[in-house]
Amino acid sequence: MVSIRSKVGDVEGNVSRLVRLSREAASEGVDMVCFPELSVTGYSMPASADHAMSDGDERLDPIIEASEDIAICFGYVDQGRHIVQAIAEGGRIVGRYSKTHLGEMESECMAHGDSLPVIRTGRANVGIQICWESHFPEITGTYALNGADMVLMPFASGLGGMRRQSSWDRCLPARAYDNTVFVACCNACGDNGLGTVFGGGACIYNVRGEAMACEVGRCSVTATLDPGQMERIRAEGYESMRDVYFLDKRRPELYGRIVTGL
Repeated sequence: MVSIRSKVGDVEGNVSRLVRLSREAASEGVDMVCFPELSVTGYSMPASADHAMSDGDERLDPIIEASEDIAICFGYVDQGRHIVQAIAEGGRIVGRYSKTHLGEMESECMAHGDSLPVIRTGRANVGIQICWESHFPEITGTYALNGADMVLMPFASGLGGMRRQSSWDRCLPARAYDNTVFVACCNACGDNGLGTVFGGGACIYNVRGEAMACEVGRCSVTATLDPGQMERIRAEGYESMRDVYFLDKRRPELYGRIVTGL
C-alpha cells in the first residue's frame, strides 16, 4: 500500500511515478500494489472531473504494461464522471470499481457507481471501498459474502499523522474481523497542485483485525498475507467459537425488514 502525491491534471507525471514505484515493488517480490484514490488524475472537486479519461486511454498503457510483473490498483475519473479504481494484472485491466457512495462535494460533480464487483486476480479475490466508503459495513459484508479475500481502501483525505491512523484503527479492524477479510488502506499525500494537502499514511490489517503494518505520512507498507487463518475460519465446521465464521450465522430474513421499514 503506497501513499504518494498526485498532482491534479498531471496524468503523465502521475503515471510515471506509479509505474516507477510498481516496478520497484515488483523487483522486491511484491505481488500486488495499491495507490490512493484518483492517483492518476489527482483528487480535487470539481477539478478532477475536467481530467476524465476513457477506459482505453493510451496514457494508461504504461501502467498496464508494468502489470506484467505485478498487479496494480490505481484510480482515475472516467468519461462517465465515475471515481474509478481499477486493477491491472498480466498486461490487461482485470476489473474496475466505480465509487458507489459519494461525499457531498463529489455528488455535485461525479456520478454514483451501481455495483460492488469482486475482482478476481491471480493473487486474490479483491473488493474495493474508496475513502469514506470505509464507514459502510454493508459494502465489506457484501464483498465477503461474494468471495472476497481482501478489501483495498484507497483514500484522498486531509487527515494525517496519528489522527489518520487513529481514525482507521477505530473502524477498519471491525471491517476485517467481522467479515474475515484482509483490509488494506493508503491515503494520498502532499499538495495536489491546487492548494489542498492530503495527510498520507497506509495500513494493513489481518482477518482478526490486527494491524500488520502501519505508517504515517508519505510511505509504503508491505505485508505477507497468509490465507491459512482465513481458510480455517471459513471452513465448514469449527472446533470452538473462536473460529466461527460470523457470516455463516447471519439471519438475512430479519435484516431486509429492518432496512426497508417493514
